[in-house]
Amino acid sequence: MSGTVNIMILCNNEMAIPAMQQVYMSGSLKAVVIPEKNVSLFSLLKQMLTGTGISLVTVNKKTLEPVLKKTAAEKNITAAWIMTFSYIIPKSLLNLLPGGFINFHYGLLPQYRGVNPVLAQMLAGEKESGITVHVVDENIDTGPVVMQQKIPIDDRDTFGMQLQKLGILGAAMVQPLLRLCQFSPVLPSVPQDESKARYFKRPVAADLMINWNTMSSQQVIQLINACNPWNKGAGAMIGQMGLCLTNAEPVTEMAEIEALPGTIITLDVPNGLKIYCFDNKLVKINVISTTEGFFGGSSLLNYGINQGDRFLSPNY
Repeated sequence: MSGTVNIMILCNNEMAIPAMQQVYMSGSLKAVVIPEKNVSLFSLLKQMLTGTGISLVTVNKKTLEPVLKKTAAEKNITAAWIMTFSYIIPKSLLNLLPGGFINFHYGLLPQYRGVNPVLAQMLAGEKESGITVHVVDENIDTGPVVMQQKIPIDDRDTFGMQLQKLGILGAAMVQPLLRLCQFSPVLPSVPQDESKARYFKRPVAADLMINWNTMSSQQVIQLINACNPWNKGAGAMIGQMGLCLTNAEPVTEMAEIEALPGTIITLDVPNGLKIYCFDNKLVKINVISTTEGFFGGSSLLNYGINQGDRFLSPNY
């Protein structure tokens, strides 16, 4: 056994809190570091950590290196665990700690590298997501893998639901990881298979717009779920009006009419908002988001939209 394990967690999202609580309960949590611009997370963690003796530290890009060095020395940190953090760890710090920097990547590596693997997996229609714990090296998401666990992506999962499930999964992975740390600060790991590696950039607005001319009903629902709640839904345009489609469900029966993709087939209170898709199926839109707020699908009637009107597709 190697002895004491003192963990410093670097995070920028509430998704890290379930895992953080597990590290705290083990007695190994000594410091938490967050970006100073995340005021809401700071307030939440301050309430949680006051009186525990655990340091809550804020950093920006310029202060990152000196603050991490100071905190590591003061708290005798043996390893840093990263759970959604805004800044890349400088090369000069990678050997600062006996156990190094270990990243909880909320996605499956090496297939889903990048800043938002949860979104990338959902947009791709994957049936599984998960967490890959890997050693941080000089590049982004390329370090050797310590462990990986998977969970299913349910057809009804929104982005927010996936984050919640991944937060719980992260908590479940803490104890096995701590046991490894107790045996040796240097964790066993295996290199990633570079032949399977893909990197996904941060999405732009065009990636979040529904293309009725090319997307099946399933793909439309996948995009809507992947954009809920963080983007208030998938982007859509009808006439001169832009809005987001926030919640949708499949319509099981095939459409018995011929229409252009994006055409509104029903728009009333009893039947709701149903839209014709590229694969001759309908999707029912339960919730929309406009500049005025969130409403039921049939509320499009209040904007002068009618049955037979057609949603536009982006020109690209």
